[in-house]
Amino acid sequence: MFAFSPAIPSRNDLDWCWYLRRQGKAGEVLERILHDIGVMHPGGWAEWAPSTLTDTGAPLTLTFKRGDAALEVTTEVADPASDPTNRVNDVCKIMQDLGADLPSAALRDVISAAQGDVQLRYGARLGLRHDGTNLDVILYAELPAAACDLLGLMSTAPVKPVLNDIGDSAKTTMLAFNATTKDVTIYWVVEGANRTILPKLAAPAAVSHDTLSRAIDQMATAESGPELPTRKLGFSYTARDDDAAPELTLYFSAKHMLGDDAEVEQRVRAYAIDPINAYTHLMDIQAEAPAGRARHSLVSMTAHQNAEPTLAISVAAPWHSPFESM
Repeated sequence: MFAFSPAIPSRNDLDWCWYLRRQGKAGEVLERILHDIGVMHPGGWAEWAPSTLTDTGAPLTLTFKRGDAALEVTTEVADPASDPTNRVNDVCKIMQDLGADLPSAALRDVISAAQGDVQLRYGARLGLRHDGTNLDVILYAELPAAACDLLGLMSTAPVKPVLNDIGDSAKTTMLAFNATTKDVTIYWVVEGANRTILPKLAAPAAVSHDTLSRAIDQMATAESGPELPTRKLGFSYTARDDDAAPELTLYFSAKHMLGDDAEVEQRVRAYAIDPINAYTHLMDIQAEAPAGRARHSLVSMTAHQNAEPTLAISVAAPWHSPFESM
């Protein structure tokens, strides 16, 4: 008689592994780190609960920037269902293991005080960027909406008056510390903003609000008018040295700005004059998102003086919830 071996299910991260290996040295390095963190393991994706990082619940997202061939990811470092209270410390431990500089003790104290007794959604996440040679490591720390006392962390004085002008509608969401550049970025979100906010946001960064407005219309194929293509607008300022203006970036929900994944992909390919090869490779292996969900997360535009803004798009990694089949 013949004895049949039990069927061995394929790894649920097989497409993702092949994608990373197609990206050369950067993909190899990031795959190794993701295994060390535990978001991936020898059997596939970790059996974690869905994450709020992405619309699909994937615990990892990739960001593709126009004119930048580096591979950049943001990842959870523990099961999203677990207590996020000590997540900043978890990320800092991983940064230390990677040989990256940690935020100063003073900055960590400010983050700890800001998170305080607030109920956190994720606590902190880890950013990794590899250009084939160098690795950048970033801490993304969740901030409560009322953390207005963090304005003192911004080294550029013009930011505070602008935020005071916008008022309570600007809610703090996150702080990022780049271990390589030592840059600190603070993120906010505004509900119901229209185009009158663009001159206010552009002023501290010394950039053209008209250029930003045109770029938004070009990306969204929207007619010029008082409204923005999404009701919710995210923005961030990255502090530079005392003599430099802060860097401004705007953020929009890709789904609400452009539509479903197919429409977003079409717009990204049309807008990006130079092909984003790593993005194209990812689209080649992406399956359709579950009904009502989208794999594309955010469209961002980083403003520049006397130049067009840099487009970036974030996309959830190919992942399937381990609970979908239960």
